[in-house]
Amino acid sequence: MNSTFLSSWYDILRNCNYDNTYKMAWAKAIVEIALEADYSNICETYEISLEAIAHKVIKYYWNQIIFFNLIQGSNPLRPPKILTLTKVLIDKYQSLETKQPIRFEKIQHVLVNDIALNKHFRSTIKKITTVLKADVSYRFLNLGGKKLEDIYQYEKGDASLFIQAKDLKTLKDNALQIFDTINYRWSLILETFNSTPRICKKVRIIDDVKIRRKPLNQYMKYLDMYNPNHICFICDTKIEKGLLSIDHVIPWSYLYSDDLWNLVYAHRGCNSMKNNIIPNENSIRKLEERNKELLQTFTNHKRNKVVQELQLAVDNNYVQKFWIACQS
Repeated sequence: MNSTFLSSWYDILRNCNYDNTYKMAWAKAIVEIALEADYSNICETYEISLEAIAHKVIKYYWNQIIFFNLIQGSNPLRPPKILTLTKVLIDKYQSLETKQPIRFEKIQHVLVNDIALNKHFRSTIKKITTVLKADVSYRFLNLGGKKLEDIYQYEKGDASLFIQAKDLKTLKDNALQIFDTINYRWSLILETFNSTPRICKKVRIIDDVKIRRKPLNQYMKYLDMYNPNHICFICDTKIEKGLLSIDHVIPWSYLYSDDLWNLVYAHRGCNSMKNNIIPNENSIRKLEERNKELLQTFTNHKRNKVVQELQLAVDNNYVQKFWIACQS
């Protein structure tokens, strides 16, 4: 681990100047990209396009805007341009689809596949990329009037930045702690702009006081079709009568949603011992394989709403996306 690199990264997060939340969104995007990178194909340096960062920045602001409409800058009469661009995109989506607030991860495929929305989505990404070039990319490296040289390489106006592969791996290995710091710092910044309560929870997207859990029995007929012998997803042994439970692989408290793609059979004891822990990468891969196999059992149920949602989850890689999102 590069301790100097990590120390510099934390120095920026804790001490950077701000009049909006751009730097926090920028930092979160880079760490998320570090989690997604294929390290088997990385040489000494890794290129990150500003468009890739812009894509993720839209996600962060979309989720905060559509649920809470938080002020993200010091001047409410002149909101940050990225905020305005994201609001216009949300308005466009809601005018064509639904007024119901929906997380970006669940509607991203609509923005990509709908011809009218995709044109607007691509335009928004390009405009946000321009803002990132002008206002964030090189300024992120400046701390107290001094440019930090050991974070990443970037020339003002370029379309990409370059980061050492070992440093990218350091971000991945320390992602949870870095995300905690980003979210804490983001919350502190928002508290100076907003009087709304529970800022920390709203940075995490959801206010759980208003959400009630629903019974999961309706999903048993689908789980039985794939797993009629009731083998525990966690310990891989048969679940005896009276000990069966339905488990959210990615904990419910992170998604606040019941979806077949995230539900499995497990011993009550295994489920309880797991508690509220984010699953490891092996469990995520196992769930992805289960979903593909589960989908194959529904060849004669294509019009079923639950099956269609499972198909959507597989096609759009929900397991990986939400696993990474819950870490951030």
